[in-house]
Amino acid sequence: MSILKPKAPTKTAAMSLRLPTELHQQLQALQADADRAGFVFDASDVCVKALAAAVKSARAELANAGAERAAHDRQQAAS
Repeated sequence: MSILKPKAPTKTAAMSLRLPTELHQQLQALQADADRAGFVFDASDVCVKALAAAVKSARAELANAGAERAAHDRQQAAS
């Protein structure tokens, strides 16, 4: 997966996200460096992919927790 992408016009919407100050400064510096090199660091794309993976993992954890809870409840009912 390529992190740097060629510049291309895209339609975007604003999103608000709180980041540690140091990370924000690093992102700004990286975006400026990428811009000077003719690239765009698409933090939105990186965040979307990371959040999609986190949602998938959380769903799997919830499904597993639900199955464990159901097994526990059945065991309690049998006692």
